[in-house]
Amino acid sequence: MSNKKSWTIILSSGPQAPIKQFQLRKLVFYFSLGFVLMLFVVIAGLSLSLNEVTTEKQNLAVKLENTTAEMEKVKQDYLVLQQEALTVQQSIEEFKQLEERITNLSLDMPIDLDPDAQDGSGGLQFPKQYEEQVQQTSPMLEEIKRELPDLIEKFEDAFTRLSQYEQDLRTVPTIIPAEGRITSRFGNRRDPFNWNTRFHSGIDIAAPLNTPIYAAADGTVVMARNNGGYGLTVVIDHGSTYETLYAHLNRIDVEVGDKVKKGDTIGGMGTTGRSTGVHLHYEIKRDGEHIDPYLYMTFHERSQ
Repeated sequence: MSNKKSWTIILSSGPQAPIKQFQLRKLVFYFSLGFVLMLFVVIAGLSLSLNEVTTEKQNLAVKLENTTAEMEKVKQDYLVLQQEALTVQQSIEEFKQLEERITNLSLDMPIDLDPDAQDGSGGLQFPKQYEEQVQQTSPMLEEIKRELPDLIEKFEDAFTRLSQYEQDLRTVPTIIPAEGRITSRFGNRRDPFNWNTRFHSGIDIAAPLNTPIYAAADGTVVMARNNGGYGLTVVIDHGSTYETLYAHLNRIDVEVGDKVKKGDTIGGMGTTGRSTGVHLHYEIKRDGEHIDPYLYMTFHERSQ
């Protein structure tokens, strides 16, 4: 080294080769090294960000696909229900038409009193067209008699199926479980505690303390207790398909084993457990898999 501010670098390719030397200033070296390190950090950061964006894009694509499938499933369920209602309505209309046909049959025949009738004869005289009227009416009655059993069978079948669909719909969580505003949707989001990206398995609804929480469908209470980070939690089993969860409650109004109806109050909104404020965390599982509750919460709006 020729001085304290620089290094002397000597290069030689062999004993007989000429020697090359040059000065490298320490400031330039440290600056270059710092620049390279900073560039490496920036590239690494960009790579991580790109990877995160790619992952987020893939997650959004999967979410979109799942959401589309859920919407199609709900749509098909509604179309089936709508078709059953239409079938019943058509059967009712056919009954009305049948009733009208029966009513319109002129079975009340007019009778005349002959004022010129002689004693011992005459009396009530039936009009001459009576026989013709009976002959015209009989085929209509026979036709109605033939149609009626089939019509009754169709109506009873349609009514039975509609009643079954109505009963099935009672166990589908199609109502909003609490009044308030949605503050967090289903899917990946930033964790409010550490800002890491995490999957949010439900929907958050914010409202004042003790806002009533309603059962989203008929079912049986299978959990009603403190549940770790979920705080005070109620879980309702709605049969073989659906299960709903209501978390962070301030109070619980039901017990395990209780039978609840759609719209029954099961508790009050709170901020128990791992929570940043008063809200309801609401989840729906279908066949054990988490699904977007929003599709079911807006079922009636989209059905109109």
